[in-house]
Amino acid sequence: MRKTGLRLALILPALMAASPGRAAPQRAPDTPTPARVAAAIAADGPQRALGRLADSDQFDTVTDGIAAADPAWLALVPGMAPGLDSDSGPAVAGALALALPQNARLVLQVLDARYAALDPRHVCARPFMRDAVPDVAGYVRRTRAALRRMRDRSLRAVRDQCLAALGPAKGAP
Repeated sequence: MRKTGLRLALILPALMAASPGRAAPQRAPDTPTPARVAAAIAADGPQRALGRLADSDQFDTVTDGIAAADPAWLALVPGMAPGLDSDSGPAVAGALALALPQNARLVLQVLDARYAALDPRHVCARPFMRDAVPDVAGYVRRTRAALRRMRDRSLRAVRDQCLAALGPAKGAP
């Protein structure tokens, strides 16, 4: 009886961990994560790191994280800036625009007029594909409201640039 109880105590946790309903989601070993992308940028520079992501069709993981206003992905944007090109730049700008109504403060913190893709006048001018936001007027209203709630004095100038570039909600194209 004691052997059976001991055996169950040793085997049961392994069986529970292996059961499909209890297993943690598995990621492919090369799936981009904020930590992996940050390490690649630090090791190889932003241009090479982003180029490899684009070549392996994994750059969408980065832009999806940015568009979801995930703080870990947004934190990478300033380091990515020097490596943004004619393909990755518009994708990041569009993702930042989609993140604006979700977390205006974090997005405004990473905008930087030195880089075209991060220029508030560009990001806030709705540089996303039309099908990404079916209700553009609603997007503009939500984004304007999020920006107006921002009271951080250090971000006031970029917020005001963003509001000007965003334009009115009524009749938004």
